[in-house]
Amino acid sequence: MKFAVAVLACSMTLTAAARLKPDATVSAQAPDADAHKAWMNDATDLQEDIRDAMRAQDGAKIADAATKIEALMAKTEAYWSAKKAADVVTLAQTARSHAKDVATLGKAGKFDQSNEAFGKLNTTCNTCHDLHPEKR
Repeated sequence: MKFAVAVLACSMTLTAAARLKPDATVSAQAPDADAHKAWMNDATDLQEDIRDAMRAQDGAKIADAATKIEALMAKTEAYWSAKKAADVVTLAQTARSHAKDVATLGKAGKFDQSNEAFGKLNTTCNTCHDLHPEKR
């Protein structure tokens, strides 16, 4: 019976992880702090890409970079969920929502609104960084 419950729980976890992104793959080993740091570095680079695209009013580039940030925040959400850091998980979820808004509005050519959503995304990122969850 315990084995069946464990198999069911594992199956549900893999199914949920696969839903994060259609092409997501589940690795046998959970990401470590170095992987998370790399995601944050990538997110910082993508924020610069968004700033550049905002100045150029290039909706496609805004959407591309914001969509990549959203995917990184999905990984971040899963990473901190495994560490039982509910406050950081909530911030990652909020960041994902803002990144989706940046992408949708940028792609629609609504640059002022996209920039406003980008400001909210940055605020959320800074809030999380101020918590220093990596030191827990």
